[in-house]
Amino acid sequence: MSGVFRVDLHVKVLDEAVVRRAKRRGLDALVYAPHFTRLPDIRERAAAFTDSELLVVPAREVFAGAWHERKHVLALDLEDPVPDFIPLASAMAEFERQDAVVLVPHPDYATVSLDPEEVAAYRETVDAIETYNPRHFAGHNRRAGRLAADLDLPAFGSSYAHLRGTVGEVWTTVERDIADADDLLAALREGAPRRVE
Repeated sequence: MSGVFRVDLHVKVLDEAVVRRAKRRGLDALVYAPHFTRLPDIRERAAAFTDSELLVVPAREVFAGAWHERKHVLALDLEDPVPDFIPLASAMAEFERQDAVVLVPHPDYATVSLDPEEVAAYRETVDAIETYNPRHFAGHNRRAGRLAADLDLPAFGSSYAHLRGTVGEVWTTVERDIADADDLLAALREGAPRRVE
């Protein structure tokens, strides 16, 4: 259907089985952001699994801050690598410098997420907040939805798949014609209409 693009905006795994599953689920794209993997390696793997049916977009989920108080931030369209464990302010400044697409995964969840005050502080840098993550309890997803609404930020959903069998359990449907990664990145930056499904 024209004008509808289905993307799982955060997966950690990528291989032939993941691609087959994504296609069976009717997805048009995956955003691949494994932990502790160099950006050039992520890009290379994403390109290797992209074909005419499925776009794989490379990304990094950066751990900002010290390990025991790390904050996860998902960045797409990075030109240069951003290392883990730099201060949150430094990571966000670098994302802004690079005009990266900045997504807040699992907000206000345990000790590994941006809290509401941090999301508000970086409101102008953040492009969307994850409002549905299947690893959350329902209350966490409701709280994330309220945060997105309070800050008037677009929502997104993802499978947050660490296992092949969970890829495509949740996705974001972007209501726009998207032909390539640049179109998807533009849609996310511009807050294109979308639904979490």
